[in-house]
Amino acid sequence: MKKSFLFTSLFILVALLAACSQTPEAVVTETAVLIVGSEEFSLSELEAYDTLSADYTNKDGETTTYQGVALIDLLQDANLTDGETLVFTASDGYEAEMPLAEALSCANCIVAFDEDILRMVMPDLSSKLQVKDVIAINLK
Repeated sequence: MKKSFLFTSLFILVALLAACSQTPEAVVTETAVLIVGSEEFSLSELEAYDTLSADYTNKDGETTTYQGVALIDLLQDANLTDGETLVFTASDGYEAEMPLAEALSCANCIVAFDEDILRMVMPDLSSKLQVKDVIAINLK
């Protein structure tokens, strides 16, 4: 009797665990959204822009090429061309600041597509500006 109770309990536990697990089809992926000033850009809207390639070399000397939207284009479309300082905000709350004039003169600075997130790729600029999982760009 004890063995059949144990077997039945184990079977029910396995069935419950199987029912609670998610299949790949049931997983909902979130779409990246970037807020630039008062404008909101979905991933599909960003992908509709002309894209640029930019190389970034990390502190270990490894170079990665990213594809993305020119930062200048986004700033102009969001009317963020007058001010002193840009603030890039990541999803974890990290913030990096950059003079607006420097951003507007950076032809190869991009908001890059990096798998399912967006990242700032700022070649030849401080590693602090290479904000991963950027969700907002605002004026300070």
